[in-house]
Amino acid sequence: MIITFGCGSTIETRTMKPVVRAAVDAPEKFEAVAGTTLSDQACNSPLIDPRDDTEILIRSSFKQGVADYEVPNGKYGVEAGEFLRIDCATGEIRGIVRK
Repeated sequence: MIITFGCGSTIETRTMKPVVRAAVDAPEKFEAVAGTTLSDQACNSPLIDPRDDTEILIRSSFKQGVADYEVPNGKYGVEAGEFLRIDCATGEIRGIVRK
């Protein structure tokens, strides 16, 4: 019997697509989870909406210091087939992008 173990990531490698529109009913900025801090060196996941503790999960990060996050359906004006782009150092929203 051969057993193999692998390590994978849910983070996709993709090209950075342009912002298509602004987010709606979103916090001024997202925060890192307790015990961590935002950094311009790495993008955190999950991030937290400080208003209601909604967690968003990173799906792609880019050298420009931004990352695209998956959000719960319908939150912040993000529709199916879209992500929310966040500035990794500040947690500020850049806008909505297509997957």
